[in-house]
Amino acid sequence: MDDRDERAETTITRMSLRRGGWIGYNDDAVFVRRDDEAGFRIPRADIVRITLNPMEWDLTVMSLLLVGIGVYVGATRNVLVGVGFVAVGCWSLYRTYGKRYELVIRVEDEPKPVSVYPVDPKACHETLGDLIRAPQVEDGGESEAEGTSEVS
Repeated sequence: MDDRDERAETTITRMSLRRGGWIGYNDDAVFVRRDDEAGFRIPRADIVRITLNPMEWDLTVMSLLLVGIGVYVGATRNVLVGVGFVAVGCWSLYRTYGKRYELVIRVEDEPKPVSVYPVDPKACHETLGDLIRAPQVEDGGESEAEGTSEVS
């Protein structure tokens, strides 16, 4: 029998990622495809938790402190050193801002979670949360997804 005959047609709903690529889902799995790497599939039963991290506040505060210290040092002591502190603080703020609204998908038996940055993170988080909370249909019968699926 041909492998193509065994594959069922499926529709994948896609959502764009900020850095290129997409995250998609169907009834059985979540699919992630980034521009810089090959795509991969996460079976729905293996998803343990989905978390939306709005901002890394500790890095934001540290970056703002660096900018403040740079302004103070530049105004009172050494302009060159002050400009250096301000530059590092601004660079750190830029990097932290780029990582805002990180969607983290924790997968069973994987040491490192999958992190993506969707264009519409709140809608993506809600949609994927509803997906993993919904009962999973297996072999004609309904059953809950294996493991505890948490969404926070």
